[in-house]
Amino acid sequence: MPDIQSVAPDFRAVFESTPRPMLLLAADPPRYTILAVNKAHAQAFNTTPASLIGRGVLEVFGSHPPPQVQAFMDAIRTSMERVLETGRAHQMQTRPYPVRTAEGKTEERFWSAVNAPVRDASGRIIHIVDAVQDVTGEVLERRSEDARKLLMREVDHRARNTLTVVQSLLRLAHAESIDAFRGVLEGRIMALARAQTVLANLRWEGGSLAELIEGELSMIEPSRLRIEGPTVMLPAAFVQPMSMLVHELATNALKHGALSGCGGRLAVEWNVAPEADLTLTWAEECGSAVSPPTREGFGYQLIGQLAQQMSCRIERAWSPSGLTAQLKVSLPPAGVAE
Repeated sequence: MPDIQSVAPDFRAVFESTPRPMLLLAADPPRYTILAVNKAHAQAFNTTPASLIGRGVLEVFGSHPPPQVQAFMDAIRTSMERVLETGRAHQMQTRPYPVRTAEGKTEERFWSAVNAPVRDASGRIIHIVDAVQDVTGEVLERRSEDARKLLMREVDHRARNTLTVVQSLLRLAHAESIDAFRGVLEGRIMALARAQTVLANLRWEGGSLAELIEGELSMIEPSRLRIEGPTVMLPAAFVQPMSMLVHELATNALKHGALSGCGGRLAVEWNVAPEADLTLTWAEECGSAVSPPTREGFGYQLIGQLAQQMSCRIERAWSPSGLTAQLKVSLPPAGVAE
């Protein structure tokens, strides 16, 4: 077996066979001419050594690159200058740079690179070795972990908030009997549960107003109900109070209002002004006269509290045919769908 000291290293073979993408550049700023390209580099960027060798390392990006590519070029230039100034290797930060696949599709990738000086016998820097690494997997894994942690914190926050609401309902609700208390509490907790479902459908980023209203009014006969309005996405913080507010209005309509046995009807309509103000109208209509409640119980107090949570203005008016309520809510611009 030959002595390792007697083996003449074939650096070209080592350069070509390394699995990490590599370039050999001339130390000729500002061009940094590409002198050699290994197979791994050509494969990573879907190109060929012949198309790169002899060109400046920044020339391959084109003369009018998009901002993301320009930022990548600026980082390469800065790294090369740092190598020549310090005489030491420089680790570039991870940066995005899209590549075209063999199928012609553009794919977002993330890259890190180390640029290291190569000296001649006198110690003068004559070349720079550029060793690139595809770190897309690590970046996406980190993003996924960050998103998971954010979702966990959001779910924890909303769970605590929901439990606080339930605690308030238990403490403040009133009823004439245990059975009546159980029924009132069960209805309100189910409204909370439906709100959670609406939120979960959009990954806790908000909720559809139409889906929320249809869910809360599902116990009403379709022939007695009209729901109409444009597509509106409520902010996540509004979904729970809006769901409970609609539930309280529906409960009152079934107990005291136009849906309490007189064959009445209910229309729920909404529209959105250009400045993203949502106006929702709740209009009950009964064939015979309906008497307004003689006192405002906990349900009416709860409606006012829920409206305050959304900074919502609510106006209620009783007529012989039933209750008309109008809610005005300011939405962020993203809450309105075209």
